[in-house]
Amino acid sequence: MSAEHLVSPDGKWLWDGVQQVWRPKHPAASAQTAQAPAPPVVKEAVKGLSSFAREVRSEDLAYGQTVLVWARWILIGTGLLLSFWSPKDLTTLQVQLAAIIALAFGNFYLHVQLLRGHPALDNVVYAASVADVAVVTALVIVQNGYPSPVFIFYVAAIVGISVAFPTWMTVGYTSLVIGVYGIICIATAPVEDLPAVFTRLLMIAAVALCGNVFARSEARRRADAIRIHTETLDEVEQSSGAGSASLSGSARQSTKGETQNVVTTA
Repeated sequence: MSAEHLVSPDGKWLWDGVQQVWRPKHPAASAQTAQAPAPPVVKEAVKGLSSFAREVRSEDLAYGQTVLVWARWILIGTGLLLSFWSPKDLTTLQVQLAAIIALAFGNFYLHVQLLRGHPALDNVVYAASVADVAVVTALVIVQNGYPSPVFIFYVAAIVGISVAFPTWMTVGYTSLVIGVYGIICIATAPVEDLPAVFTRLLMIAAVALCGNVFARSEARRRADAIRIHTETLDEVEQSSGAGSASLSGSARQSTKGETQNVVTTA
């Protein structure tokens, strides 16, 4: 008796009546055509300035570096405008321009890394924020402390820090700014202006608090959205798996019935 009726229409499978499964007609050829696993990809060592841009350890910074970069560009642009608006003397202008240009170079590097999809390391971002505070402090001191309008740049720096950094680091940076600027104002402001000094310091603290509350709320909203998305994908996969299993069972039963009919007819 011919066994051709046990061969699949494409000629590649044989029906095993004992195990009730389809088996390859040429197992050796099937084994040869199986694809070998791809070799692991070895990452090249990172050198140069790019070594400061690797995987970000903090989720807050992963989403907040863009805010920091743009806040720093606003600080740099406004600082240049105020520096040329009414310079006191050439030395003061030179100090202001040197500080602002140095800050611009650093921010340009951070911005390029973001555009390339390689955010900077946490420590680099923390150091850049310290540089922001140091530049603003230098400009305030050069412009005689309390009378200087540049103190408003502290607010821009604190906004970026409070949105991008963890709460404990926001508290540390804000305390540093309030302490340094408070000492400068107490040393340079007249006694009758001390309430105004207190108001400025309170404003800086309020900005840090509002920014941090907003950042924490946004982080919770983002986490809830990711959780809901993950749960939805799991439900879809489970539904697809159950549907595929039922279809496979039905197909297997129909194949067995057809095979038995063919054998009976033969």
